[in-house]
Amino acid sequence: MRNKEKFNNLISREKANSVSINRDRIKNRARLRESQDIALKVLSKLDELNWSQRKLASELKVSPQQVSKIIKGKENLTLETVVKLQQVLDIPILASFYENKIQAFSFDEFLKSDISQQIENISSGISFYKKEFIKGFNVEPKMVSVKEYRYQMAS
Repeated sequence: MRNKEKFNNLISREKANSVSINRDRIKNRARLRESQDIALKVLSKLDELNWSQRKLASELKVSPQQVSKIIKGKENLTLETVVKLQQVLDIPILASFYENKIQAFSFDEFLKSDISQQIENISSGISFYKKEFIKGFNVEPKMVSVKEYRYQMAS
């Protein structure tokens, strides 16, 4: 009888809510993945700018705790926060970032340009669109590699 009492004392009297926690996690999986992707973009840009989280918090005019939540990839970001991140770090998060950058591009420029130059670019492997991307974003398109950070990401 004594072992049975010990065993019963080890068992929690509260009803386990593991099922509901897992349902919530599954339901929010897409949002968590997006939050993680944003966190990786922010971390990469901070590394590139050699900024601390405190510097980013200052630029965003938010608390360092808020930046910490963003960096962990678990924060359900508001539209306002996403827009601030885009503006401060000049990184694409929303589709509108690309739309605004591409609005400056038009086919009129292509038609006005020297067609022989376009043919030369194509034959040398530089497409018109790649050239416009470089001009519009001031960067060469590149493969993105994910660096390991000291931060734990949500799964």
